[in-house]
Amino acid sequence: SQIHGNIYLGRVQNVLPGMEAAFVDIGTPKNAVLYRGDVQYDAEDLLEPRGRNATERPRIEQLLKNKQLIVCQVTKNPIGAKGARLTQEVSLPGRFVVLIPNSRTYGISKRLADDERRRLRAILDRVKPEEHGLIVRTAAENVSEEELRADVLRLAAQWEKISAKAKQARGPALL
Repeated sequence: SQIHGNIYLGRVQNVLPGMEAAFVDIGTPKNAVLYRGDVQYDAEDLLEPRGRNATERPRIEQLLKNKQLIVCQVTKNPIGAKGARLTQEVSLPGRFVVLIPNSRTYGISKRLADDERRRLRAILDRVKPEEHGLIVRTAAENVSEEELRADVLRLAAQWEKISAKAKQARGPALL
């Protein structure tokens, strides 16, 4: 079963502080695993105070709790007895750009020449949605602003549909 790239609404089954990971039910036979480094969070949303040292990164048990519903994306297919690997940093690949919802990510392929990167950066400043991040792919070389805008708008609309499905779902579901 090839589920790499699929986006799910998953339910946290158990948080393992020692492993810095959580097992998440995404509706597959084996629970998927979400490691601490792949958890997205806002400092204001921590489940419990961070303790004395506010500069240390929060532990997984401060970010996730059992039965919590989270939106996540499969980064690695399940193999044998192991479940799929997840991330909360969802990315939607398009033809010319990759949309990263609810992110500040902003990048342009390093394979492009400097003058083309400058041209694309100027276009990106005009077409980038405020609330989402974008990465411009190498395939965007010499494409028009209209083509880039259309790609961005299509991906943003796709994310809106996924987000709406996530709000309506009550348990683990493929979005």
